[in-house]
Amino acid sequence: MRCSLLSFLLGVTALHAAAESIVVGKYPAKIVPQQISEISLPENGLLSDLADETQHQQVDAVIAIINKEQTAEERENLELKIARERISLTDDMRKLQAQRRQVKFYLSLSKEERRYNTDFKSDPNPPTQESLKDIDERIALLQKELDSLERRHTKEFDRKHNPLTLRMPFSGRLQYNVILPEDRSKPFRLPEVGGRSFATVCDDSAFYITIALSEGSNALLKPENFSVTVSLPEGQQLRGEFAFRRVERQASTDLLAYYFRVPADAHDRAYSMLGGKYTATLHYEAGSGITRVSKATLATHPKAEQCSDWEELISIAYPDHNIVVIGAKDIILRPKQ
Repeated sequence: MRCSLLSFLLGVTALHAAAESIVVGKYPAKIVPQQISEISLPENGLLSDLADETQHQQVDAVIAIINKEQTAEERENLELKIARERISLTDDMRKLQAQRRQVKFYLSLSKEERRYNTDFKSDPNPPTQESLKDIDERIALLQKELDSLERRHTKEFDRKHNPLTLRMPFSGRLQYNVILPEDRSKPFRLPEVGGRSFATVCDDSAFYITIALSEGSNALLKPENFSVTVSLPEGQQLRGEFAFRRVERQASTDLLAYYFRVPADAHDRAYSMLGGKYTATLHYEAGSGITRVSKATLATHPKAEQCSDWEELISIAYPDHNIVVIGAKDIILRPKQ
């Protein structure tokens, strides 16, 4: 017992060192962009005007057009249909306006003068004020049809054909999820792709390393003091600084997801890592005035075997300290106020 206690005390004297970031642990991680969207083809057809996936694309830029020539032909037919209907409605309008002039003139005549009017002499039901009102209503209705003629037909046309022009939902990078022909200068058809993912659009304005923490104690720490690193080949690292956190549902469980922003100069590397599974090392900057306790040293405490967890052991070994964070190898303590 004396030897064990002595080794523990010797370890304690070496623990009051300058504060450094502590490794909290290693967690499954993934790289995610600011936002991402899957683009599907609404129907099969001839594809043309494909965007260059090697170039950054702006919001609303055309990704691809389906049945472009057919749409152009249908638009020409629509314009002819609108022109014909306008001529017909205009002709009907002129006839009603001429009829209105006749009725109005007839109603302006005296009873005696109407006997000599030839326009309605043989009509068993000569015009009345109600007749004039009815003509006015019909003229107003025709005018509404004329005013809305192009809008009504164009709205129906756009509802059918606008989805055939695929556009960027936001600025970013584009990746096609189908095999495309080498020669894209001519329209081509892809077999059975309707409804399937055609392209993925990635908002590359920001990338994040995201991990999920299930330990409730970590949620009480200052989130801005966290950072993560992901090991890369040749000794390199992808680093992320805390950006935000939110509760997310994963496998029927609510977890606290932390998002760490990747620096702008590493965006290309982060983009190439999308979709992969990684392990991130979580760091915590505890600040000054702290004591770093090695778990290995703390485990040699005479009362270690009698304690059920690190918290209980710390309360015995360091009764004048509070736990800041329990890391993978160390525990960070701060003196009680």
